Amino acid sequence: MKFFFLRAFLFFFLATCNLQLVTSVAFAQTDSIKLLQKAYENGEIDYQTALNYKIYAIFKKNKLPKAYQSDEPIKSATPIILEAKQNSQLLYKDNEFILQRPTDSGDSDYYGAGILVWTYDSTGGHFKIHYTKDNTNGDAVPSADENSNGVPDYVENLATYLDNSWTQVIINMVYTAPPDDGTAGGDSKLDVYLVNMVTYGYVSTETCSASGCTVYMVIENDFTTIFPENLDPEGDQKGAQKVTAAHEFFHTSQFQYTNLSVNLWWMEATATWMEDIVYPAVKDYLNYTGRKYDDSNDNGKWDSGETYYKIDGVTAAGTTGRTSKWFDYPEYSLDSTSGTHEYGTIIWAKYLSKTYGNGAIKSIWDRIGSGSSALTSISNELISQGTSLSTAFGSFQSANYKRDYPDGGYYPLIKHEATYTAYPQSAISGTVNHLSSRYYAFKADATTSTLTLTFSNMNSGNLSVKLILNKVAGGYDEQDVALSSSSVTSPITSFGTSSTYSKVVAVIMNTSSSQDGLSYSFSADKSAGTSGGGGGGGGGGGGCFIATAAFGSYLAPEVEILREFRDRWLQNSFKFQVSSFKIEIPNVIGRAFVKLYYKYSPPVADYISKHEALRTTVRFVLTPVVYGIKYPVVLGVSVLVILFGCVYLRKFHIPPLEKGNN
Repeated sequence: MKFFFLRAFLFFFLATCNLQLVTSVAFAQTDSIKLLQKAYENGEIDYQTALNYKIYAIFKKNKLPKAYQSDEPIKSATPIILEAKQNSQLLYKDNEFILQRPTDSGDSDYYGAGILVWTYDSTGGHFKIHYTKDNTNGDAVPSADENSNGVPDYVENLATYLDNSWTQVIINMVYTAPPDDGTAGGDSKLDVYLVNMVTYGYVSTETCSASGCTVYMVIENDFTTIFPENLDPEGDQKGAQKVTAAHEFFHTSQFQYTNLSVNLWWMEATATWMEDIVYPAVKDYLNYTGRKYDDSNDNGKWDSGETYYKIDGVTAAGTTGRTSKWFDYPEYSLDSTSGTHEYGTIIWAKYLSKTYGNGAIKSIWDRIGSGSSALTSISNELISQGTSLSTAFGSFQSANYKRDYPDGGYYPLIKHEATYTAYPQSAISGTVNHLSSRYYAFKADATTSTLTLTFSNMNSGNLSVKLILNKVAGGYDEQDVALSSSSVTSPITSFGTSSTYSKVVAVIMNTSSSQDGLSYSFSADKSAGTSGGGGGGGGGGGGCFIATAAFGSYLAPEVEILREFRDRWLQNSFKFQVSSFKIEIPNVIGRAFVKLYYKYSPPVADYISKHEALRTTVRFVLTPVVYGIKYPVVLGVSVLVILFGCVYLRKFHIPPLEKGNN
């Protein structure tokens, strides 16, 4: 018995140790700033403590309590430094050094007393880099000096990357350059200080006026192993230098347009976007969008045990411990700064630039410079482009599902709230915050059916629904659901793995820029349907299969006209009123035609859809029919003209032209 208790105690002890080990690994996947912010929000520490601990997290990690220490580097410390300067009265004495430049007279905390600091001017003439070779306090840059000119390669490379960033941002893209800072740092060049930190870098502001702010940059001195991998062919260290040069330099320009505390999410999203514009081969931003994974159970989310990959999207990284990032949080608002979400929101900037050109991002910044918030500026820019924020946001959700981007092959699936394979589903509900979404998937089986989605009480004006129909043969169709009443039904025919659509994804969106907590509720059911080509619902009983195959989409305008003609004229009875009597004559011929059409057309439509020449021929035949239905008066006049011409030719016996006649 005593051995039983001993074994039980040992098992409990080992299990506890293992739990602590797992917790430590989890902490390593969240940087100290996020841990401290969460502790403050939970009331575990007060604001002053949280603020000072964040400065420790950047410069003096070992001074933090163990619970808040993390090996994950901070992407950009610019927001923390700005916040600390704005609340300088709360800084501990040993943190007041951030109020001065690293080389300011009387301040010895950055490099330390008696440390020799060197300077190097970039060949482009815009930057003065300050660095040390003395590693007494860990600030020395790597010593390699391939050309033996006394300047470490690390410094010369960084200067080149900074000069290139200036050329791209200021010269080519015409953003506002940071102003001269007089003699601060030794001359009027933009000063860059290299020190040992647990962050890529940051920008600090000094004198600000209506025309902008004087600034300086502080960048990590060596980018050693704590920094994540990237895809730079020259190696991770140079890749980290490149993206930091582009990211932090763009911050120096952004400060000429806005205050960081107002538009933080957009500043970080577009600074990360600028990394990819200036140095597209590095792709460090993939560390914030999330690791690609095998969705082996096809439920639209990563589950422990499923293989996920390194940043290259090819090399297996493991089956446990995958960190959730941007694509795992569609329910976060577009302007969220939770976790590292603002860096992953590069995807929104990439969508805008892909759709409207890089100049759209510059135009948005110009609007911000005129005093508008980022969201208002984005909205106004989209209006000027002939669309709206709500419309663009809906298309953005579709692009994220399809991963319709140049780098889309590196991205993981957008996380699904739920995936359904059994029907009916009568109570699918939840809430969605401003400019965010939730994805629900409905999977088909081999039986061809009609999937009917019913949306209830979602017509508030700010909710929107997009359906993405996954084709069995590959590709997608899309439908926007018009939430025009308290109950809206959207049937999708040809739902089946042996038919047209194998999966339907409903994207529930809140398109408001500010209203949170909007409720949604909908249901899903499946009923027996017709087989074959075509799809989409609505109307009295199925898709226009042949027309859909010919015109390529159930939503094509020509198909809609034919569908309306079917529902209004072929299937409805003829109604008359004589005096007080109402007479209704069933349209026997029309209904019989529709019945035969649905019996025999699906295989014909399927054959047509696979042969482009035949599709063209059918379109040629159907187009005048569609035109005649849409413009019946024109059709009638045309028929009369043709009849009159025939009568005229007959009456006057005009012979047909023969060979050789002129």
